[in-house]
Amino acid sequence: MFADAVYQSGDNYTRDSEDVQAAIFVIIPCVLGLIMAIIVIRGFYEIPAMKSSFGYLTRYQLYLRIVACLNSGGFYLFGVLLDFKTVIKNSQISGLISTTLLPMIYSLYFLISINRFMAIVLPLYYNAIFQPKLRRIYVSVCYIFPIIYTPIFTWNYGCGYKFYHYGWVFSFIISDTCGTKFEVLLRGVQNVIGAMLLLFDFGTLISLMCFGKHVLRTKSAEVRKCELNFGQQVVIQGIVSLIYSIFYSFAYQWIPGDVSERWKIYWTSTFLANFLHIFDSGVIFVFNSEFSKWLRERNRNNVTPLGVVMTIP
Repeated sequence: MFADAVYQSGDNYTRDSEDVQAAIFVIIPCVLGLIMAIIVIRGFYEIPAMKSSFGYLTRYQLYLRIVACLNSGGFYLFGVLLDFKTVIKNSQISGLISTTLLPMIYSLYFLISINRFMAIVLPLYYNAIFQPKLRRIYVSVCYIFPIIYTPIFTWNYGCGYKFYHYGWVFSFIISDTCGTKFEVLLRGVQNVIGAMLLLFDFGTLISLMCFGKHVLRTKSAEVRKCELNFGQQVVIQGIVSLIYSIFYSFAYQWIPGDVSERWKIYWTSTFLANFLHIFDSGVIFVFNSEFSKWLRERNRNNVTPLGVVMTIP
């Protein structure tokens, strides 16, 4: 996808105005994504309907998104914008955090997708499969396994994920012992889970379109409305994820030729990946009716977004 020049860029460079611009365009979506995620989590603690298994899984997915925002935003703030060379030279630490977070986030996406599929398509089994004890086990597996496995894998094979100044991009280190093993592993996890996500989201979408109000007939009107709304939210998040994957794969070829190579790499990798931080919470802001109602009530009480953030329990 990218030119070989990205692998030829060292850590010793003099910061210029383009470095500042590249850093700012990463920091802004990271800060916005961080604030929005905190507000959503705050709302989920207060909204009764979001204390369900769906809200539980979504919260833990947003915790990971917060870590991702802090990791990426912090690196580009201190390493690129403020030009702390120590941060740049140790970029593999930030890279390790990113590559550990990737399977964790995708696994939580998958759990949330299954949760909605079960709630709408197989409601009789929903409570049994997502009872509190089991959902804690699911989340623990999603968290613990990548934390243990990723560092061990990178250590054994001498793999890594490092920052390259050309394109301001993180990329896999191609070494004799690692080769492309690490990249193939992460891409494989991403593609396999992504394919299963599409499958379950498609099943949920078909159920919503074909059956609509006929699903969850044993539930009260209020509960049914919430469950259907949550299902719609997950489907929309799946669509956003699919659009992101398409842009990540093909946008490089779509950018006009008069744009410099390093900026083409940057816009279609670093910026695009960090811009996604906004959409996780953004979809909830726009499409989650329970959260939107809670937010309107806070606004009527003159509680600003900063006030919401500052009152996290």
